[in-house]
Amino acid sequence: MPILKALLITSLLSLFAQQNAWAQTVIEDDGVGLSYAELKYIVGQWTPQMQKVAADDLGDRLELLNLTLVNKKMAREAKKISRESDPEAYWRYKLMIRGAQRKFVIDQFAQTLVVPDMSALAEERYDTEKEKYALIRERRISSHILFSCPPGQCSRADTKVTGQKVLDELRAGADFVEMVQLHSGDAGTRAKDGKFDKWMFLGEPKVSPPYTGGVFEIDEIGGYSELVSTEFGVHIIRLDGIEEAHFLPYAEVKDKIISDLEVEYRKLSIKNFTTGFNITDDATIDAEAMEKIFSKYKAPK
Repeated sequence: MPILKALLITSLLSLFAQQNAWAQTVIEDDGVGLSYAELKYIVGQWTPQMQKVAADDLGDRLELLNLTLVNKKMAREAKKISRESDPEAYWRYKLMIRGAQRKFVIDQFAQTLVVPDMSALAEERYDTEKEKYALIRERRISSHILFSCPPGQCSRADTKVTGQKVLDELRAGADFVEMVQLHSGDAGTRAKDGKFDKWMFLGEPKVSPPYTGGVFEIDEIGGYSELVSTEFGVHIIRLDGIEEAHFLPYAEVKDKIISDLEVEYRKLSIKNFTTGFNITDDATIDAEAMEKIFSKYKAPK
């Protein structure tokens, strides 16, 4: 029995010592202090680099502690604002605190959310929104001859006359590569026999819209467009290949669909959570006070 009593006393003393340690002020200045528990938490939020330099270098540690204590001293200053001395600042401060508290409560709730398995719903979403998630639009690849004619530096009308003659020759059977070498002002594609080495969608970003429009107006591979004008000049475009529009299989888009569903679930859950704080039927409203507050904002009659 004496042994049991001694062990109990030892345990209580240990617990008391631990509680005192957590409540212990480890740094204090000008009436502002940081307890052991508070500082331990703050240091735990620092980046690994900050933690390392504070552990290894006393000068860096003091610098970081100073910044921490400065924050708490400034927070103390905010608490000195009173409704009587500066009502505008007082309510602005209160609303800022309230906003932070609201965000904190929502964040805490969000951390407790358990998102259910969305696999079955994802398969359903794949079927109902297949174009959104799985459609790969038609792509085309082309070659071209550019009759270079930058704005203001040549006659577009004359350039089109030249281009039309070449187009007529091509449609009559002239060799495309030969015409590229003779006429194209695009050195990059001329070196590749006119190949615009890019599969493109209709409206492809970073490609002149009239060019992609011309590519998609051609009916068959090997066919030529009508003359197409862009900011670079006048083009004859040849269609070299078509990758038909198709749908990706479910397995390739499953992760994206599930991710979207999980985001939707979290947003809806948070919305429902905040709705739970709406004004209830038991609320009391001072109509006279309300009228007094809002009367100045009424539209003039």
